[in-house]
Amino acid sequence: MRKWLVCLTIATLFVGCKSDEQGVQVTDGQLSFTWNADVCEQEIRLTNSGSWQVSSDANCRNWCYPVRSSGDEATITLWVSPNITDKPRSGKVTVISGGKSQEISVSQPAFTGNLDDYVYHLPVVFHVMYNDASNDTLNVKESQLKKILEGVNKLYAANKMNIVFEMAKYDKEGKKLKEPGIIRHEVKFKEYDPGKFLDHTNEEFSDYQLNLKKNINIYVFRFKQSSKESTTMGITTLPVVSKAHPLDSLLATDAANDYAYLNQSWGVCINNAGIYEWQDNKSYNPRYVVATMAHELGHYLGLLHTFSNDECNNDDACDDTHISDYDNYMAYVAKLLDDIIASGRKDISMKEVATRIDCKTNEEFLADNILDYTYTTNEKFTAQQRARTRHILKYAPLVPGPKLVDYNTTGKTMRAVSTSLDIKKITPCPEVPFRQLPVVGAK
Repeated sequence: MRKWLVCLTIATLFVGCKSDEQGVQVTDGQLSFTWNADVCEQEIRLTNSGSWQVSSDANCRNWCYPVRSSGDEATITLWVSPNITDKPRSGKVTVISGGKSQEISVSQPAFTGNLDDYVYHLPVVFHVMYNDASNDTLNVKESQLKKILEGVNKLYAANKMNIVFEMAKYDKEGKKLKEPGIIRHEVKFKEYDPGKFLDHTNEEFSDYQLNLKKNINIYVFRFKQSSKESTTMGITTLPVVSKAHPLDSLLATDAANDYAYLNQSWGVCINNAGIYEWQDNKSYNPRYVVATMAHELGHYLGLLHTFSNDECNNDDACDDTHISDYDNYMAYVAKLLDDIIASGRKDISMKEVATRIDCKTNEEFLADNILDYTYTTNEKFTAQQRARTRHILKYAPLVPGPKLVDYNTTGKTMRAVSTSLDIKKITPCPEVPFRQLPVVGAK
């Protein structure tokens, strides 16, 4: 992981305690910092708790600006995004206290490493939506959400995706979250249609979001199901890209460039019915929550299903993935399971249930891609899938992480007031069965 030097010519401020003079005083000298390749913080320390205001100028307000614009604490926290561009940047932060102001110069050198090796650290916030605080399936435990994210990070690391999902630290007012990465919302409904939840005309839950350019919002609630035998485990909005940096099969628009909030729910939805579902070595669980979360986050980063819902007439825009006809495969699985039940067999090989027919080559393959569904080992990303996520991370305006373009990241006055973005692209995931299969072996 590449590191680089970020220099604050003045990093520590204090209000003098021994002097009768009011205002901001500055320590002598220059401090420099080496920061890792993630979203970083820098604290401006004050020697007393007098009230203050802080702002950043136009040159740095999209990459170095205060988490809170005013307060009376002894520290001021700056949000700092690393510079992954080939150009240095600099700006000024101004602190006002006691009627006097002090400018702080901030700068970052150009990035000189290999951008493919850059590790993105992406803050996520789980919006836990419940109508019964005593029910741990609805009001999900903090420990379980951390465990899920840890499992997802292991999958992404195993595939060298250079992406780390982290619990967000701050709410929309810039105050530290009591539970990092978690905001709990008591709601009136018992279950909700996830498609309606993410519909671009539905504003009911639009306030349940943190800054979209700094966080991935994950909504955890009970999905309204249409079948007694199966249910949808996740649904996700696809990212949009700017017109200057299009990507096959995604909406290209500049309307989102200046928005940090939308008047619709935007993000990942996870069905809490499977929030504690886990995997073991003796069975395959189609509701394994880590696989579900990794799959849905893949969608959020621009990946499409590695199967076709229209015979073999659509694909995922990647040449190195296997594409299969989903309906034909499900018909095959249904017959296979009926035959197995009729024969009285208790064990099923993974090869039997996860074998597909490639639409392009007509050859059999064992499904292992994280963007496949139902009976798959859920363990692989391909090189071209990785390339798609890198493009999204570099250019998509509503995805967190440092960018190669200068989008407005604060967005406090940029909240959308209409559906002018016309964002309708949602990735519906097929329903999965409730029962686990006693699968033995991967071959």
